[in-house]
Amino acid sequence: MNTTPTEKKNGYQSHLHRNSSTSWRRNMSLSLLSLLLLVPMYQYLYTTTITNNLVTPTSPYSSIETLELTTSEKDDLQRLGLTPKKPIKIVTSEKGEQVIHGRFLHITDIHPDPYFKEGSSFDEMCHGSKGNAHKYGDAISGCDAPMELMQGTIKWIEENLKDKIDFIVWTGDNVRHDNDRNYPRTEQNIFEMNEHVSKLMYETFKKKDTPELAVDLIPSLGNNDVYPHNLFSIGPTLQTRELFQIWQRFIPQSQLHTFNRGAYFFKEVIPGQLAILSINTLYLYQSNPLVDNCDKRKQPGYKLFEWLGYVLKELRARNMKVWLTGHVPPNEKNFDLTCLRKYVVWIHEFRDIIVGGLYGHMNLDHFIPLDSVAAYKSIKKSHKRSKTKQLEMFEVFNEEYHDDLETDALGATSFYHALDTKFDDSFFRVQGGIPSNKVAYMNTVREEVYAMIKGKMKSGAHGERYSISHVGGSVVPTFNPGLRVWEYNITNLAHEMSSVKFEPWDKFFYEVETLIDKQDSYTDEDDNEGHSVWSFIKRDKTFPLPKPKNAKLGPAYIPQTYTPERYVQYYADLAEINKSGKKFGYEIEYSTDDKLYNLPVLTVEEWLKYARKLGKPVKGNTVVSEKKKNKKSKNGKPKKGRSSKKLEQMWAEYLKNTFVSSNYENSGLG
Repeated sequence: MNTTPTEKKNGYQSHLHRNSSTSWRRNMSLSLLSLLLLVPMYQYLYTTTITNNLVTPTSPYSSIETLELTTSEKDDLQRLGLTPKKPIKIVTSEKGEQVIHGRFLHITDIHPDPYFKEGSSFDEMCHGSKGNAHKYGDAISGCDAPMELMQGTIKWIEENLKDKIDFIVWTGDNVRHDNDRNYPRTEQNIFEMNEHVSKLMYETFKKKDTPELAVDLIPSLGNNDVYPHNLFSIGPTLQTRELFQIWQRFIPQSQLHTFNRGAYFFKEVIPGQLAILSINTLYLYQSNPLVDNCDKRKQPGYKLFEWLGYVLKELRARNMKVWLTGHVPPNEKNFDLTCLRKYVVWIHEFRDIIVGGLYGHMNLDHFIPLDSVAAYKSIKKSHKRSKTKQLEMFEVFNEEYHDDLETDALGATSFYHALDTKFDDSFFRVQGGIPSNKVAYMNTVREEVYAMIKGKMKSGAHGERYSISHVGGSVVPTFNPGLRVWEYNITNLAHEMSSVKFEPWDKFFYEVETLIDKQDSYTDEDDNEGHSVWSFIKRDKTFPLPKPKNAKLGPAYIPQTYTPERYVQYYADLAEINKSGKKFGYEIEYSTDDKLYNLPVLTVEEWLKYARKLGKPVKGNTVVSEKKKNKKSKNGKPKKGRSSKKLEQMWAEYLKNTFVSSNYENSGLG
């Protein structure tokens, strides 16, 4: 597309601000045939705008300064297992002074329970009778988090991490489970606890003597944050309005309408550079009976992807990077299939800007590789009977993966169906209680996902066939409480910031809402009635176009600014705290560059290498590796390759971390 001289000069091209008033009228006068020939469908859909007044892009920074760490600051970082790196201080008109450390915190699933009683019985959810419940809770007890655990956790973060992190990704479930008939949850209970936790987080992480946040908070809606649990309809509703009031300090005012429609929003955490998209995964969640799929226009999941598309395109135009965050992680038993595969291909086609995904809900510390080939294959299969424009778009999927797309290679879609036969729905939909069958689940992940990761020839030189979603351990003591600090590359950030210029976001969101409201007037039936322009636009606009060929792979694939370098996992050893009476706090459980993981950097390819190692000992159980099993060395003995014992030890350590050092894997409950 052409840009104005002003746009070229400033090095920025917005996909919503390209048509002048004159050209808009000229385009509208074209015949339908001319429109088809001259204006690609995606341009029509994504450049329509209600205003034509361009704003000259400007730099958001009034100053940029690299700081030096003191000796005591370096020592404090090393105490916490963190990497000493030079912070960058910036000053903007919107946020004032902001120090960027190259770190952020992920916290999830607090589940505070105001009815928890120390010394009560596990059998009664720690609500009554005499028992062994401790002050800060007990791992694998089935009880929710005592208020002391939540307060102690937030206080520990404040004292140890607040001045070392840039923002906090906070992925939901701030209310107790609905697991005790004697203490039924009410809508008022849920609103009050959400407000209580939000106020605690705000008061902890705001600047001293001002209402501004010192550390940005990006919350996501959990399935237990609503009433009844799991049920959430398209907004505006009482719940979306109430949640906005509770979270209004965390959500840009310009996105009030967006949030009221669906409880999702966007937050720019480093102006002009890095953003977080908080996705309402309840609209993609199979356990929400108020949603059906992500393919029908009136479905909230469809509208979510429509909004996601606009935002990702604008972020790409601004050369920004983004993390996707939400409560429920993407896999087949969590997401509706139409939503899962659409989610996977969005991540794949925007692999130039998306860094990764951060989720909670499952309480299991693990990572999920998502296979774009399997997603495209599933889409193609479901559209075989109707040769539509949508199917034609699916068929132009990257040619380098064509062979895998056409063949039934073992494992291409196995994980998308394996869980159907090995677990019932209760595994993923349990509402609190003592965990069970979690080792069996992880063994299935090992066999059906990790062991099936393709080699470089089929996954791409940088593993770009895949993306990675990370599931964090929870604060609630399903196992032990856990927290995670991510570290990312800021080595060249100060230099790169000097050339950043862009238009304000308020105008963008206003125009996006106008477009979405206009499109809401159309129905699925309109496609078949020959109405105006809409009749020829058969492509599902919530499905992404292929990544532009000139768009380079982003931080998830090639080390650069914002590439995750490592993370440090912390946990509270409840057994030791309860036994010795030592002061409550978190300690290092592991880091991704230690001997177990040995990951030099957290790119997708490094995660895939690690997944292959975890899955290698069980890969011999599949047809794919039968030939390799029969290979022999020169002396006639079977080839052993890497020590099986060492790999099994690696898996055992990985399971230990999955269950947050609670020894669950040896408890007999797995």
